[in-house]
Amino acid sequence: MSNKISKERKQLYYFGMGLMVLGFILFMSSFFITEQPSFGFGPPPFFVRAVIGMICLIIGSVVMSIGQRGAAGAGLILDPDKAREDLKPFNQATGKMINDVIENVDAAKGLLDKKSEGATKEIVKLRCRDCGALNDEDARYCKSCGKEL
Repeated sequence: MSNKISKERKQLYYFGMGLMVLGFILFMSSFFITEQPSFGFGPPPFFVRAVIGMICLIIGSVVMSIGQRGAAGAGLILDPDKAREDLKPFNQATGKMINDVIENVDAAKGLLDKKSEGATKEIVKLRCRDCGALNDEDARYCKSCGKEL
């Protein structure tokens, strides 16, 4: 399993993006360029451009999604293992982005520094009221004198 996105998927993604741009241009041009000769049959040319533009937008977004997430990740192939493999680069990128955000937070920075230094878990002790001995936080009775804490 590779952590990189394949060249074919990148090409598919950019092809879908190109289709979306073409569809957007065709769709928007139908609003600005309406003066074309009509030969008396069929729908007006600006309407045809708008429909073709919408079709290109829809197909482009589907192709872009397949290129981005892979066939299984986009739901085209119903195989959870293949989907996990297809989405692995994005999941790892998301995890790295979350770590970048956490590292920039001051409160979390101290925790990460302690964790990296190999610091152990903070230990809480209870002092016995009678003899003053330190006991574990979950102890019910003093380990020194036996009285209830």
